[in-house]
Amino acid sequence: MNIRERRSRLGNTEEEHMRHFAICTGIGAALLASTAMAEPVTLRLGHPVFEFHPIHDTAVRFKEAVERISNGDVKVDIYPSRQLGDVKELAEGVQFGTVDMTVNSTSAYATLEPSIDAFQLPGLIPDYAGFATMAKSPEARAIMDRLENHGMIALGVYDGGLRHFMTVGEPVESIADMQGLKTRVAPNRMFLDAWTAVGVNPTPMAYGEVYSALETGTLDAVEINLTSIESEKYYEIGKGVTLTGHYFWPGFLLVNKAKFDSLTPEQQAAMRQAADETVEPQVMAVADLDKQVLAHLEELQIPVVTPSDAFKAELAAAFAPVVEKYEAVDPLIAAFAAKAKTLTPAAQ
Repeated sequence: MNIRERRSRLGNTEEEHMRHFAICTGIGAALLASTAMAEPVTLRLGHPVFEFHPIHDTAVRFKEAVERISNGDVKVDIYPSRQLGDVKELAEGVQFGTVDMTVNSTSAYATLEPSIDAFQLPGLIPDYAGFATMAKSPEARAIMDRLENHGMIALGVYDGGLRHFMTVGEPVESIADMQGLKTRVAPNRMFLDAWTAVGVNPTPMAYGEVYSALETGTLDAVEINLTSIESEKYYEIGKGVTLTGHYFWPGFLLVNKAKFDSLTPEQQAAMRQAADETVEPQVMAVADLDKQVLAHLEELQIPVVTPSDAFKAELAAAFAPVVEKYEAVDPLIAAFAAKAKTLTPAAQ
């Protein structure tokens, strides 16, 4: 064997060693990366309500489901009662990544994505069974998917309860009784339009400020769900409730997109499955909570009025132009509304 052949063989051997080394190094790095990515993750979930509230129930149901499905690979720490901020702060926190997750009012995101107003078009969804159907519909999913453009993943939409009308004085029994009442509404342009059409004086206000505003007379009334009357103790001030049931109070289960993208496919799948499993039972459980609150209001001797058919017709007529206006804002709203209008009330 001449020198040239020896050098050729030596070179080939060295190249093979280097190639094997590179392959082994790459495999090792990949294994290390895989191991690192598979580490259990703990997510911080904040929400703005106290523990007797459907939104807290949503957080608990999701936590239990995802920890079970992932075998503890995804853990959730819940921070209720505005510990991580009120509605607005939580909305921004999840969007920008200072909070991992939230269950928060859908209306807080309508300025980012106007199609979200579809969930609260007045008088559209007949009952909790209907809301559960719409929450898992393709029309709802199409709206939720748009939040990815704003740095968030919507895992599902849940519910905080049907909204009713509570006053610091006698319960209202007609639109005439409502005229000029300073009424708290969540900061949202559709709510302002809807309640202006009814004739109240709509007053946008943060959720955490409502109790003191009712107490000091800054507000005459609040449109609110029964479970918030209970959990926020509005019954200490409000003296009349009219069961208008004008729209639901849904909440998105949201996770910061960058945080979600950093998880393994298995962890992501566990989160999606947990949300899918918990939406319907959570929504249907709200009806039972409503019954508990009504029983408590009866014990407290707070008048609760079921509106007459004439009053319902007055409200529907006032809301109708607003519904028509917002259906025209976005094709996704129109599609959601069209689907909701096919629903019939569940048998009682």
